[in-house]
Amino acid sequence: MDLSALQHPLPEILGVRRFKASRIFTIEEMQLKFHNGEERVYERIIGGSGAVMAVPFDGTHFYLACEYAGGRHCYSLGLVKGKIDEGESGEQAVLRELEEEAGLGAHKITELRRGVTVAPGMLQLEMGLYLAEDLYPCRRQGDEPEPIELIKATPDEVKELIFNPDSPLKEARAGFALTLALHKIGAL
Repeated sequence: MDLSALQHPLPEILGVRRFKASRIFTIEEMQLKFHNGEERVYERIIGGSGAVMAVPFDGTHFYLACEYAGGRHCYSLGLVKGKIDEGESGEQAVLRELEEEAGLGAHKITELRRGVTVAPGMLQLEMGLYLAEDLYPCRRQGDEPEPIELIKATPDEVKELIFNPDSPLKEARAGFALTLALHKIGAL
């Protein structure tokens, strides 16, 4: 596989303007000049220290999260996730999010993939994906408006969620994280 296209010279940034769009989002407008002389204005959502997604697995079942998704105004099937707080490592953020959202702790955290993006043409956010094993009950107060319901699924049920075109699992990062976790435990 030839990946040399990823080594193209980056566009020159001619100017940057930032706009506070909300209490959460900042939009950055970048004036760019590409190596072929073309100029364009790109916009992206910036900010944050990154995010994490946890794939809790107890040796028999994965624990999926069912929570309200404001972007689609529905309840969505996915995984425990959240931002990395200032000064936290990815592993620390995973443990905190597990405790806050799922009421679980984990004695073993394994990084599955770092730097996963969604819509990289518009979003600066990168997310680390982690397998959480050797689980135990542990609850920490979080900022969720209502408790997140956990749905237990066997590896075979998770495969059905990933590969069934009519699956309720719509969150691409969760599908990717579950696929990596299935591979890691030898189930795929």
